[in-house]
Amino acid sequence: MRLIARRNLSLAKVAACLVLLTCPLAYARERLPPPEPTHQAFVSTEGIARLSRAIEAYKNIARSGDWQPLPNRITLRLGDSDANVAILRRRLEATGDVARSARDPYTFDPALEAGVKRFQMRNGIEPTGTVYGITQRLLNVPIQTRIHQLEVNLARMQQLLPKLTATPKYLLMNAASAELQGIRDGQVEITSRTIAGKRATPTPALQAQVQAINTLPFWHVPGTIAKAQLIPAVRKDISYLAKERIRVFSVFGGEEVNPATINWWAPDAERFVFRQDPGPQNALGVLRFDMPNKHIVYMHDTPMKHLFQDFERAFSAGCVRIQNFYNLADWLLAGQDGWNAQRLQQEVQNASQRTIKLAKPVPVFFIYLTAWVDGNVVNFRNDLYNRDDNAFDGGEDVSARAFSTSIAP
Repeated sequence: MRLIARRNLSLAKVAACLVLLTCPLAYARERLPPPEPTHQAFVSTEGIARLSRAIEAYKNIARSGDWQPLPNRITLRLGDSDANVAILRRRLEATGDVARSARDPYTFDPALEAGVKRFQMRNGIEPTGTVYGITQRLLNVPIQTRIHQLEVNLARMQQLLPKLTATPKYLLMNAASAELQGIRDGQVEITSRTIAGKRATPTPALQAQVQAINTLPFWHVPGTIAKAQLIPAVRKDISYLAKERIRVFSVFGGEEVNPATINWWAPDAERFVFRQDPGPQNALGVLRFDMPNKHIVYMHDTPMKHLFQDFERAFSAGCVRIQNFYNLADWLLAGQDGWNAQRLQQEVQNASQRTIKLAKPVPVFFIYLTAWVDGNVVNFRNDLYNRDDNAFDGGEDVSARAFSTSIAP
């Protein structure tokens, strides 16, 4: 009987393994989507007041001393019970993520799990309720570092506010949280998730004006991207250009060159220029928002829409990809000459290339806020671009993840 039972158990294990091999997602935890962008203006008189109060609250915490760090390389989850759980509970009680109570401090109960999720959400990471890796590192950021980060971002808000109060209608794009806000008379009227620049190619802080909208744009590949990414991709697979509908020219506006006639391994391969045909596969998607500036960055649609489901969205070469791009175009045009989202979609379906100049250009500000207060919730984000004057950088460089080849801006 024992042999039969052992044999049946082995068969069950084999069957389970086969399920995992044939259906690898069968037992995978379902990933949660990132939260919708905030509808409170990132920069406002009220936002500055909220952040100032948060600084005082964190200074009050600091007066009691720093919180005790958790050991590295640990995992804490629902049902665990040990001294590290008590450290975690005290840490989350200090910042109000968990209410103080008389419950057993050493037990990882549902209330503590909910507190971990609150902490993860306001730090811009997926709310798994489990402590390990990035969550553990964020919990261990010293209180004085957090105070410094809050103060750095308060100064950014105070510097920017006078410009915004003098502007009735404008766009704010926060690269640190990868969110866009369309604001009129101090009220947030539209929002969108965005994709901002990688650590190596950061989205600059700037002020410009959206002057036009291009439907079905060409993409002229910048020389830096061609040298660093496109030519190496062609060397691996000569059909890459045809698949991506990218044409080769002697110079911009010059004669088209047959890629089969080029020695891609020769040094002079870098002298050619590249242009991608319009269409859904185009790196700029089907809409481009023209905003002339010295950094040569702009906003646009993207064919890589699945990336909007990531919590940290730093994947671009510096430009900004917009999830709700038709809504943004509608808001910018404001009914000008009968243009709206539906008409733009029809133009794209009809393969019509247009440049629609805005009768009144709309100011746009690319900002970098790694800390702000939304309601009563103090939010922090990864200082991916190292602009916080030595504030903590605890996040993953998501641009280092493995993806299918993309040279998108």
